[in-house]
Amino acid sequence: MNADGPLTGVRILDLTHVLAGPYATGQLALMGADVIRVERPNSDDFVRRHGGTQAMKDAGLGASFLSQNSGKRSIVLDLKDPDQRGQLLELAKTADVMVENFRPGVVDRLGVGFDAVRKVRPDIIYASLNGYGAEGPLSDRPAYDHILQGISGLMAMTGESGSGPMRVGLPIVDYVAGQALVATLLGALLQKARKPGEAQRLSVSMLDAMTTFMGAYAIHHETTGQLRGLEGNRAFADTPFSGRFDTAEGSLVITANTPAQAKRLCAAVDRPDLAENTDDTGIAEALRAIFLTLDAQIWEDRLSAANVPAARVRTLAEALDHPQMKTSRAWLPLEVPQLDMTVCAPSLPFDAPWAPVHLEPVPTLGQHTADIVANSIEKVTS
Repeated sequence: MNADGPLTGVRILDLTHVLAGPYATGQLALMGADVIRVERPNSDDFVRRHGGTQAMKDAGLGASFLSQNSGKRSIVLDLKDPDQRGQLLELAKTADVMVENFRPGVVDRLGVGFDAVRKVRPDIIYASLNGYGAEGPLSDRPAYDHILQGISGLMAMTGESGSGPMRVGLPIVDYVAGQALVATLLGALLQKARKPGEAQRLSVSMLDAMTTFMGAYAIHHETTGQLRGLEGNRAFADTPFSGRFDTAEGSLVITANTPAQAKRLCAAVDRPDLAENTDDTGIAEALRAIFLTLDAQIWEDRLSAANVPAARVRTLAEALDHPQMKTSRAWLPLEVPQLDMTVCAPSLPFDAPWAPVHLEPVPTLGQHTADIVANSIEKVTS
């Protein structure tokens, strides 16, 4: 953990699995929190075995797991076993936060719900991450990123008429919900400082987190009756001077949303007359023809020099290899001693005086069980 971080001294019991919850607690661990992963025996969290080499998967240290579990500790408890459930409640006495992402009602049936934990820790911050909320006709349904992309309206506006609805290329709902959970828990910790001694029951819905990101589209529909559909690479600003364009080699993205940017773009491509054209279709066709004459990198350099927002479309590997990323503190070396390897892994997506300068290893399954249980009981009884 980050001993200099603002959350140093905060203990989080993390009962979450897959992506959204562990991503959120991973961000808090990088801010200094002591995050204890409470994992089930014979871990069925597929993220431990997702991505990377076969050796990484076999070790339960897959690429997805490495990306969001730096500095955490891991214990294995079977919450269906009364004795091990009791161990968790003893551990809860030492915790500031508990986070879970089971379906609504499961933690209560297991005996580790909000009311049970509040009895042993009266000022607990108890957060639940779920797909659709604790109530409503969808509350009992399982929730996965792909399903949420479909049901939220996101897929219906992603893709082109020929492709039909398409998912965004990464599990974006998981990470949007994870960021919402980070904000929720940071707010709750501030509230605890203002009003100490009070328990807080928090809930984050993946559906709410995603749909609120689309507020501009929702209000547009509410007030005009018009619904954004499969618009491919059409720009959010609805201008023909923005979008993705094919070039002689590679693709180019441009965002010339303002009249001044559009004029600079037209001058840079030697077609100043296009800035006065009112035919959006004609403008788009002309620009498509122009950009096919040179490579994307040449256009990026030329347009950027003209103060027109533009970039060559890159792969993730190319983006991470860009000179701009060489000074980034968002990516740091992560040692994986179990496999005698080091990878470059994400840290906090911002810079701050207390941001970590190195990443702690991720835990193997149950690596800290005996030590954590023994120390928590000793702390409570001392």
